[in-house]
Amino acid sequence: MPPRDQAVSRTGARAGTPRLALDLLRALVVFAAILSIGTIDLEPQGWVGHVAVWLLSSGIALGAAIRWGWVQYLPIYAANVLVDVLNRRPVEPALLAALGLPAGVFATVWLLERHGFDNTFERGRDMPLFIGAALAGMFIPAAVGVGVYAAWSPIDPLDDNPWTRIDLLRWWLNDFMGVLILAPLLVSVRWKSLRPIITQPASSVLFLLLLIGLVATTIAVPRVSPASQFARQPILLASTILVVAVCLRSGLVPAAIAGLILTGTAVFCTLFNVGVMHGMGRFPALVTLWTYVCAMSLPVLLLTWLLAQQRRLERSYEQLFDACPQPLWVHDRATLCFLVVNAACERQYGYSRGELLQSTVALLSPADEDLTLDSMLTAGTPQPVALRHQTRDGTSISVEAWFQPIDYCGHPAWLVFAFDVSERKALEGALVTAISGEQRRLGQDLHDGLAQDLTVASMLTGELAAQFEERKLPIFPEVKQLTERIASALVNARSIAHGLSPLTSSNGDLGAALTDLAKSSTVGETLVEVSTHMESDLHLTFESKTHLYRIAQEALQNALKHAAARRVEIRLAVRSTKVMLEIMDDGRGIRREEARGSGFGTNTMRYRASAIGGLLSMRARADGGTVVSCQVPQPAEAVSHAPRPSPARAAR
Repeated sequence: MPPRDQAVSRTGARAGTPRLALDLLRALVVFAAILSIGTIDLEPQGWVGHVAVWLLSSGIALGAAIRWGWVQYLPIYAANVLVDVLNRRPVEPALLAALGLPAGVFATVWLLERHGFDNTFERGRDMPLFIGAALAGMFIPAAVGVGVYAAWSPIDPLDDNPWTRIDLLRWWLNDFMGVLILAPLLVSVRWKSLRPIITQPASSVLFLLLLIGLVATTIAVPRVSPASQFARQPILLASTILVVAVCLRSGLVPAAIAGLILTGTAVFCTLFNVGVMHGMGRFPALVTLWTYVCAMSLPVLLLTWLLAQQRRLERSYEQLFDACPQPLWVHDRATLCFLVVNAACERQYGYSRGELLQSTVALLSPADEDLTLDSMLTAGTPQPVALRHQTRDGTSISVEAWFQPIDYCGHPAWLVFAFDVSERKALEGALVTAISGEQRRLGQDLHDGLAQDLTVASMLTGELAAQFEERKLPIFPEVKQLTERIASALVNARSIAHGLSPLTSSNGDLGAALTDLAKSSTVGETLVEVSTHMESDLHLTFESKTHLYRIAQEALQNALKHAAARRVEIRLAVRSTKVMLEIMDDGRGIRREEARGSGFGTNTMRYRASAIGGLLSMRARADGGTVVSCQVPQPAEAVSHAPRPSPARAAR
């Protein structure tokens, strides 16, 4: 053999030696456990076999076979043979009958593996599969045992009675209940399954004290009160509640341990005629004991199945949440801390999931942003909310946020959908800019072309009329009518030009245009005011200023026409980094469907604000009325570094 192959062989031999020793040690443990369980006089002579409670051997056998593999079948068989012999059964049939338990365990394991059993019981189908496989598999040792012993001798040596179907049923149920009581614990026990006990010390200590108290009460009831039969039901109820509470709080393994301890206590009381089992007849003791066993095991199995179903649904929702192509997150309402985020949120903002979960939603808002998500999130806020967010690399993006109040693990929280609409807004902005530019060109042409021609024509006809009057010539009616028509056409041309480009007549001065708008809108008892606060020069483009004017115009029209406002104030604040336009009225207030953008005018305002990278919000005032605000960032390259505060109050 080549030296390399010899080295590999020696390495494999050294690795196989500890494994073999470990398998032998496990086999000895299984053999000793089954032997000790089967020979501790769990069928005393006084009972003559009527109260068979040696339940745990089948659970140990199945748990060992699932956890440690096929090597354990030999110690299971050997221990089963020795148990039958020590329980006063002949050696020859014991050698055959003992094959039943390994065969039943093998059948159960085969069924579990064939149907994809997960020994952590994390899936909803695992517990029903385990119970069904155990119920089918544990029939084999009962059938083999009763069949072999009945064929060997028609009389059961334990009770000197003929073998009956009741013996088959009792044997089957004993093995099946042994599996239900102990096997789930042995199959699923791991350090991870014991972690809740360590991470929740207060509740673990409380449960331990209650468990010790129940065990002491179960054993010492007759010494406290002679009416022990009246204490059985309350103790059974308290034990069941404790096991259920442990299962809900800490999981399957701690609950199974508690149930095993309480079941062992009941078996002890039955064996030695003490505690809650004191003074009971054989049949009542059998019924009470089986009731106790079922109460300690079945609720735990049922709750484990229900919790597995819940975890399955939670995982499904988590997968749907994380697979959503749009950014989603949940954050706490009080602290604003992220509670859960999906993968799309990581991709959109550039932060890792760990970084987001250690931060608040303020991480996504630019430093100079006043209108942030946390300031907008209320149950009555119209949706969607248009916001500016900032990615990890400093890129500013436009988002539309939809949100829903939810309860997340007992915490009031917000579920937020954040859609990146930067590209859409860029396209909208380009389209609106093109339309606005064409309107501006048409307005300029009307103002500088047609209006000027009409002005000249009006002047000429006026001069002609004056000459007629000076020379005492009769003025033809057609000349007078022509003069009036030209004057009317001039007014209409200027009105159309102003409608197409309202800032043309004011040379692009937004404040002056808003003042003209306020003057033309002040009619009768309706008062419209304009106030400006200039901390910096206004560097917006002509088109952006036109959109702000249109927003103010639409909001003013809504206030006068629909809200029946008597006083409207238009505020324009210009700062170094942003421009804020507010229109406040004292009308009837805004309805929810209007705030959500169901009206054409509201949609138009949102569209215009979106096109220039602005954020539009509509809210009701505390003292009545409505506030429409639009916040627009100033171009960074044109920001003035010499702010000059000059608050001014314009004329009405």
